[in-house]
This record gives sequence, C-alpha cells and structure tokens, in this order.
Amino acid sequence: MEKPFILIPIPFHRFKDEMAKLIKEQLESGHSLTNQQQSQTILDTDQLMAKLGVTRPTLSRWRKENRIPFIQVGSVVRYDLDKVLEALENKKRRSK
Repeated sequence: MEKPFILIPIPFHRFKDEMAKLIKEQLESGHSLTNQQQSQTILDTDQLMAKLGVTRPTLSRWRKENRIPFIQVGSVVRYDLDKVLEALENKKRRSK
C-alpha cells in the first residue's frame, strides 16, 4: 500500500511551523469546537468555568471524583458540554 503524500512549494519546517501556528490560534481563539454531524459542543476549562459559574479547582475536583466526563490528550483537557450537563443533572436527581 502506497503512503499518501502532499507536495508543497515551501520547506517542510516552514509548513510545519505555519500549521502549528494556525492550530494554536484556533485553540486559543476561545471559540468552542463544534462537530457538525453530532452537534457536540466541546469546551476548554475556561469556557466551562464561565458556563457553569464554577472555579478551576472545582472542575479539577469534579474530574478527580469522576463527577463529570472529560477528554484529555496529554495536558489538554476538553469537555463535551451536553455530557457534562447530563452528568450534573443526574447527580442532582440522585441526591434528592
């Protein structure tokens, strides 16, 4: 099986640097990432803190207690807003 390749008119290191810069800008832009097919809203920690009105230590504690679902790749943590809200709602119902 042949490996796919891309021909680009710039040196690879420059292409790599530009791609890294673009990805970083998108991640830092503060916009939630949306999956069009499933309409998931993926938020970073700051966005979820603002949405829920809680502090960073609270989110950290909830993660450690497995109270809310999260996605972690390396040191990057993201949250599916719908799943987090569902988990918190379920916790609220069980405590009544």
